[in-house]
Amino acid sequence: MATYEEYAEEDESQIFVKFFKFHKCYDLIPTSAKLVVFDTQLLVKKAFFALVYNGVRAAPLWDSTKQEFVGMLTITDFIKILRMYYKSASVAMEELEEHKLDTWRRVLQDQRPLIHIGPDASLYDAIRTLIHNRIHRLPVIDPETGNVLYILTHKRILRFLFLYINELPKPSYMNKTLREVRIGSYDNIETASEDTSIILALKKFVERRVSALPIVDSEGRLTDIYAKFDVINLAAEKTYNDLDVSLKKANEHRNEWFEGVHKCKLDETLFTIMEKIVRAEVHRLVVVDEEDKVIGIISLSDLLLYLVLRPCGEDDSPEGISSVRAQDVKLGKTLSSEEVSQTIPEEEEHETEGTSEKKEETEAAAEDTPEIEPAECAREDSDSLPESPSIETNHLPSDNSMFREVVVQGGGE
Repeated sequence: MATYEEYAEEDESQIFVKFFKFHKCYDLIPTSAKLVVFDTQLLVKKAFFALVYNGVRAAPLWDSTKQEFVGMLTITDFIKILRMYYKSASVAMEELEEHKLDTWRRVLQDQRPLIHIGPDASLYDAIRTLIHNRIHRLPVIDPETGNVLYILTHKRILRFLFLYINELPKPSYMNKTLREVRIGSYDNIETASEDTSIILALKKFVERRVSALPIVDSEGRLTDIYAKFDVINLAAEKTYNDLDVSLKKANEHRNEWFEGVHKCKLDETLFTIMEKIVRAEVHRLVVVDEEDKVIGIISLSDLLLYLVLRPCGEDDSPEGISSVRAQDVKLGKTLSSEEVSQTIPEEEEHETEGTSEKKEETEAAAEDTPEIEPAECAREDSDSLPESPSIETNHLPSDNSMFREVVVQGGGE
């Protein structure tokens, strides 16, 4: 028969699991949320300018031919496009200027069905879906209307937990140090120097499947960081034609969107680390030693893996280390360094730039949309961005049927 201590230990390991199984995805939807939806016939270049212009990190893609949402446009897509088409600073990336999102999806053979979830699904299911599919954004789609209601992220889920953190029992492992709980990645940490070129950094992002590169000096001390999201500045500043410049030069143009360099040490408790990452509203912390030398990375997905999936036996990390990256290495999922060298299909002349009646219904909250104006950011949503005054309107879609701002009314936090 199990002892009281064993029962207590089992119960406390399920505290956060039960919390996330109790709450539904709908509970996370703000009372008012803004979405930007792109038609797949929109030009690639204008799509990324529109992301910056409207202060959002990603947008659902609507295929007017199939009458359904078919994917998400994210910063990772921008990185893949730049890597595929960039040759040198003297060669213009005509493909980026001329081709549509649908063409880009065909080039990458990215025809996988859109991974999404319903509003009545539990947050536990959302976490499982995010982590098991190695995605960072999960659209919540109304099964009756087909409308995208909200985009779930690791950051939003962890922030939701912290709204109730003082009302929940505190598991004893929250007082353990990072050294004791062994969360994060500590082997072969990919770093960069100030002299590393942007194009090399993009290669590291894709091939090593990392979302940020700590920038270190000659002694290995942390001095800065270059994250995937910093790449969007290339669109904001219209500097994507010269990717041979150094990260030092690139970071000089960094604006108010920069999350900052946030770090922690192995002797800090798990609760302190969670509180730090939530308050700073960042996606990761760089783990450093007493000399500020980089020794590891702890991400939001690593935390959710440990808090939620580990107690349910769904943590497949080697040697008990809760790390999504370690799982990828174990399963041999690290991408190869082979370059994609496919011919870009010619644009079809019969492709139209209209939207369907269902598209109009999907965006009912944005009916009679006027000419595109800078969108108000959802300030309560830290995954939104400040407006960028540097984007000129002539870079945005002239036909607003390709690009709609959608206001969704919700009822959660």
